[in-house]
This record gives sequence, structure tokens and C-alpha cells, in this order.
Amino acid sequence: MSLINTIVVSGGTHGNERTGVRLVQKWMDNPECYNNLCKSAKVELVLANPEAIRLNRRYRDHDLNRAFSQTCLDMNGTPQQYEFRRSKELNEIYGPKGPDTKTDLILDVHNTGSNMGMCLILSDRDPFCMRASAVLTQEFSDAWIYYQPEERSASPYFGTVAKADICVEIGPQQHGTLDAAIFERSEKLVQRYLELAEEWNRGELQKRPPIKVDVYTQFKDIGYPKPQGGGAIQAMIHPNLMGHDYCELKDGDKLFRMFDGKDILYHGESPVYPIFISEPAYYEKDIAMSLTTKTVEEW
Repeated sequence: MSLINTIVVSGGTHGNERTGVRLVQKWMDNPECYNNLCKSAKVELVLANPEAIRLNRRYRDHDLNRAFSQTCLDMNGTPQQYEFRRSKELNEIYGPKGPDTKTDLILDVHNTGSNMGMCLILSDRDPFCMRASAVLTQEFSDAWIYYQPEERSASPYFGTVAKADICVEIGPQQHGTLDAAIFERSEKLVQRYLELAEEWNRGELQKRPPIKVDVYTQFKDIGYPKPQGGGAIQAMIHPNLMGHDYCELKDGDKLFRMFDGKDILYHGESPVYPIFISEPAYYEKDIAMSLTTKTVEEW
């Protein structure tokens, strides 16, 4: 198994997701919070989108976490939009994206307005990411594993600049705000990832017995009901579903409620498990929720 030699802890990929921003800022001012947790690896900190952080907005011109596909990174010249310039800068510092990248692992800390607890998002089945995340589901009662398989060169996410990545998506937390309890749990979770990386490099984590985990795998996104041809949304998340991320959704269950009080039911493959339910930042992307399938696996 490959050693983990370089780790990047990132906050502020979205500038108004303040837990990651303040975590990185705190650690920059207080290196003792992290620098003894994984002595066998070089740990770097980065505020990914300084302009969006300054503005306390998700992004300035374009979503930075949609700017790291190889196509975006290979654009000729200097892009006009700030986030495309910044993605090239970050790729130069921590990449280049692909097999020759300088970074083994990126831990990218995000917030969501959805009721998702501490969602550990894996983009591939990297052995360390799987084993460490399984351990953390035992240590944190509100930790969940979301597997979002990505072809790395095509993936637009910052984490895919590294050989492996974990996006830590924490909620519910209103964008542009901080929550002390969430901040403290998030800091401990990221610290545990660093400690587990040290265990991995010593060959200890690999010797732990496999852990049974629920794995929620990306299936498809659902948009809000709109008139044919486009227009304003015609319905809201149904009250029975709101806040029930990771709960089973079956054929015939209530999905949306229209403004006149009529209900829209879910019809489709079953069972599925919605996450990112009514995520505020996804309204502009016309995503009402993401549907997942659920398996029980040994990691």
C-alpha cells in the first residue's frame, strides 16, 4: 500500500462555507493544532477561494468546485473569470492533476444547509479513504459515507487534483455563518483523518478488522417541478421529506408540495435515499435533492 506523503487541508472552496474557512485560519495561526498528528507526511493548509471568502459568497464569478476538470485546467490563455484562474493556480501548486500530482490526499471541508450530519464524500475507492472513513463512522454517530464515483480527469472538484480525496460536507449549517458545536466536531474529525493517515503510514490501520458500513452511492439528481419550457419552480420539498436525508424514499411517497397544496409523489426505482435535500446553493443548479442507493459493505 502506498504511503501518504503529502496532505492538503482545504477550506473556503466555497467562500461562504465558514467552518472550513475558520478551521484553516485557526490552524494557520496555531500550527500545534495539527502539525504533530501525522509526522510522517507533509501537511499543508490552503484557503482555496480567497476572493469568495472576502465577499462571504459561494464564489465570485463561477463555482470553483466546478473548475477542475482537465478541460478547464487545459484552457489556453488567462481565463477572464476569477475561479478559472484560481483553479489553474491551485493545480500548479498542488498538482498537476493526474498521475504526476505532488499531492497524495486532499481533505476539503465544506458546509451544507441540508440535514446531512458529517457526510464523508469519496470520489473513488481509495484504500486509505475507505478504511479511515469507516473508522470515523464508528467514532462519530452522525458520520455518513457518500460514494460519488468520478472519472478523475473529468471531475470538476478540487479534491481530484490529488491522488485521493475526501470532501467533508457538514450540516445543517446556514451559509455565511458559524456554529460552535459543528466547528468543534468538524475540527476533531479532520484531526482524526490526520491521525489515521499516520496509522496508515505505520502499517497499523491496514491491520484493523474490516468494518461494516452503510454506503450511499450517487444515483441521480432531481430538479424542482417547473413549467414546460422553463420558468419559476412550481413546488417545494414536501414537509414529510424535508430534513430527512438518508431516509428511504419509496414509490408513491410524497416528494413535493405545490403552492396550491397539492402533493407530487415519487415514482421510480426503489428504494432510494435522498441527500442534499433543499440545499440552498443548489437552487441555482435546479437540484432539489440527490438520490442515492444504499449498500452494506465491509471496508
